[in-house]
Amino acid sequence: MRGVHHKGSDFVDGIRRFIRHHYVERQIYLRSHGQVQFISLSPFTQAVFLGIAVVSFGWVAFSSVNVVFKQQIIASKDQRYIKMQSAYEERMAQLQSSYDELNGKLVISQERFLATTRELEDKHRQLAALMGQRRAASSELDQMRERYAATLQKSKDQTDGNTVLMSVNQESEGVNIAQTTTRPQHRDASATYVIDGGESGGLDVASLAFTGLADNADQIGTVSMIDAKLTNLDHAQQSLINTIDETTDRRIRELTSIIDMTNVADVGTLVKKNGGAGAADELGEGGPLLGLAEGEALAGAGNGNAFSKQLSRVSTNINALTELENTIARLPLAEPLNAYHESSGFGPRRDPFTGRMAFHAGEDMATAWGTPVYATTSGTVAYAGPHGAYGNMIEINVGNGFKTRYGHLSRINVKVGQKIAFRDVIGRVGSTGRSSGPHLHYEVWFDGIVRDPTKFVEAGHYVFTKQR
Repeated sequence: MRGVHHKGSDFVDGIRRFIRHHYVERQIYLRSHGQVQFISLSPFTQAVFLGIAVVSFGWVAFSSVNVVFKQQIIASKDQRYIKMQSAYEERMAQLQSSYDELNGKLVISQERFLATTRELEDKHRQLAALMGQRRAASSELDQMRERYAATLQKSKDQTDGNTVLMSVNQESEGVNIAQTTTRPQHRDASATYVIDGGESGGLDVASLAFTGLADNADQIGTVSMIDAKLTNLDHAQQSLINTIDETTDRRIRELTSIIDMTNVADVGTLVKKNGGAGAADELGEGGPLLGLAEGEALAGAGNGNAFSKQLSRVSTNINALTELENTIARLPLAEPLNAYHESSGFGPRRDPFTGRMAFHAGEDMATAWGTPVYATTSGTVAYAGPHGAYGNMIEINVGNGFKTRYGHLSRINVKVGQKIAFRDVIGRVGSTGRSSGPHLHYEVWFDGIVRDPTKFVEAGHYVFTKQR
C-alpha cells in the first residue's frame, strides 16, 4: 500500500512540476482611476483556462463543420431516399404491368374457351340431330332384315343361321358390289358412331372455361390442360363427322350397285317412282374428307364453317341414302323359299312337255310339296286363284310399277285386296297347272314387262344372306 501511494504521489508531483515549468505564475495588471490592481494567475489556473479554451475551440470547430456540411449530408440522404423510392415505384410498376398482362391473357383465354365450348356444344347438337336422322332412315330396311332372319330361324327345312349384311364397318374401305363375287360382311353401322369419352366417361366442356383459372400460379398449366382437352374433343367430333361422311358415301355406292344389279331401270327412275323428290341428282355425291382442326385454330370461324358445310353435305347424303333404302325396301329382293334348287331359269329353254325351245318367263324353284311360300316384299293381292297354266297363282301388286307372281301352288292363304307384309306366308308349294312336279314358278314384272327374277334374288343376297 505504501508503494502504491508513493507511486501516485510521484505522478501528481510530476504533473505539478510540468505545469510549473510551462505555466509560471503570471499577473495581469489593471489600472483604473489612477489605481493599479493585478490579478495573479497560478499555473494550475492557466492550465484550466487552456483546457477550457481547447474544448471551446473544438466545439466551435465541430459546430462550424456540421453547419457547413449538414445541407450536403441531408441532400445526399434525400437523393438516396429518392433513388430507393424510384426503384420501388419502378418495381411496383413492373409488377402491375405483369399482373395486367396476366389478367388480360386470362380474360382472352376465358373468352376463347367460352367461344370454343359454345362451338363444340353447337357441333354436338348438330351431330346428335344427324344421328337421329340416320337412325330413323334405316329403320324400315332394318326391320325387313330382322323379319327375314326370323323366318329363316323358324323354318324347319333351314338349319343354318342368318347374317344381315349391308352394315358399314368404319375400318373397311367398302366394296364395289357390282364387281365382286363374294358377299361383304360388316358390323353394325351404329357401332361406329360413338365418341370415346375415355375412362372419365366424357368431358364437361361447359365447366372447362373457368376451372383453375383463378389461381395465377397454376394458370399456365391449367390453360394448357383445358386447351388439350378441347382440342381432343374437337378432333373427336371431326373424326365422327368424317366417319359418318365416309360410311354414308360408301353405303350410297353399295345400295346403288344393288339396284343396278336388278337391271330394270336406272336408280333415279326407281327413286322417283318410290316418291323421292330430287334425290336422283344427289345420289352418290360426297367429297374429300376434311382434315382435323389444328389446335391453334380451335375456336376459329373458318373451322366452324367447314364443319357446317360438311354437316350439310352429310345430311343431304343421308336423305339420299334414306330414299335409296326406302326404294330397296320396296323391291322384291328376298327369296320366296328358304330352301330350294333352281330347276329352270329365266329366258329361252327347252320346254319340258313339247321338247321345243320356248321362252320361260320366270324362275322354277324345286322343293318339297307344301313348303311355305313367302312374299318377297309388301304389297296388295291383285289375284289369288286358278290361272290357266300357272295353276293356283297369286299376284301381288308391289307398287312403283312392280308386281310379283307365284304359280303352281298347292294352297293359297290370301285373298284379293288383302294387304301383304314382307315375308308373310301367302301359300304352299304344289304342282298345279302346267307342271311336271312340285315347284314354285316365280315371276317379277316391272312396268308391264316380265323381268329376270334371278337378278333380283342375286341382288338380294347383298341385303339378306344365309351364313353357311
